[in-house]
This record gives sequence, structure tokens and C-alpha cells, in this order.
Amino acid sequence: MKKFLIMGLMLFTVYSVSAQVNFGPRVAVTSTKISLKDNATAVKEGDGDFGYQFGAFLRVKVPVVGIYVQPELLFSNSSATLNDGTDDVDFSFNRIDVPVMVGGKIGPLRINAGPSFRFLTSAESDLNGVTTDVKNNYKDSTVGYQAGLGIDLLKFVFDLKYEGSLDSFAEENQGFNVDQRMNQWVLAVGFKLF
Repeated sequence: MKKFLIMGLMLFTVYSVSAQVNFGPRVAVTSTKISLKDNATAVKEGDGDFGYQFGAFLRVKVPVVGIYVQPELLFSNSSATLNDGTDDVDFSFNRIDVPVMVGGKIGPLRINAGPSFRFLTSAESDLNGVTTDVKNNYKDSTVGYQAGLGIDLLKFVFDLKYEGSLDSFAEENQGFNVDQRMNQWVLAVGFKLF
């Protein structure tokens, strides 16, 4: 009887933990536009450009509180265009993004928000076919925010999030710069492996 009780308790624990944790791959399409803070003479913002993200997410439910924490590890590519008065200058950025979303559910809908840490791996500009490395013009790491809505359908996870900069709140936060971040919309889909 004692062995049966211990075995039952172990199975209940394993089931409870697996029901509280989701993990899987994640891909996203992003829409990015550079916004100029200062009035730069003869420089105009271009149209929004599309980018992509891929990586993985982990969602851990906190049952007593009724919220979840969802960190993600993503490789991201985004691009943007500026016009210097005569020519378009195309920019391309590769990064590692680590958003950490905290959220809750209202019916089938998930609402979440949290910090988004960004680590720049490369940045290039292209003017008339001449590519230039401009990574030294940008901070290696920044922190911003993400906020959005999501829904889970079967094993699929869908999210629509807005990512923005914290530069209007502070210039530096815990060693991470909070400026130089392009605002973007993120439409993501994931798949729960477990």
C-alpha cells in the first residue's frame, strides 16, 4: 500500500509539472520602421520593412497566482530604410532577442508584457550597392519592452506583440542602454512540444 501511495504521488507530481510547463520552437514576422528623434536635415524616414525571428519559448505557469512567465530566446533580423535626400540607405540588423513576458489568461485570450533584452550581433548599411559595417555606431545591448495578446489553439501558440524603446523613461538601467531601439510589431507562432 505504501509503495502504491508513493507511486501515485510521483505520477501526480510529474503530471502537475508537465501541465504547468510548455516548451517549443517559435517563428515570427516583424514590421519595423526607424523613427527619427531629431529633425535631421534632408533625411526622411522610409517605409516599414519586414524582418523575421526564430528560436524557442518556455512558458511556466504559476498556479497559485494565476499568471505565467514566458522567456524566449530568438535570433532576429530586421531592416529599415532612410532617404538622405537623393538615395535610399538600407540598414540590416542581426540580433539575439530575449523577451521575458509575464501574463495571464482571460478566457482563451492571453495578455502579457515584459522587458525585452537585445544583443546586437551585426549591423550594416547599404548605399548604392556599397555595404558598410555600422555596428560600432550602436550599443551592443539594450533593453526595451514588449506587450501584446495571444491565444493557444491545440498545440499552436499565436501572439501579436508591440515592441518599443524605454528611452523616454531613462538613459541607462542596470547596465543596459535603453535607447537606439527600433519600434516593431511582432506576429509570432509557436508549437508546444510539451
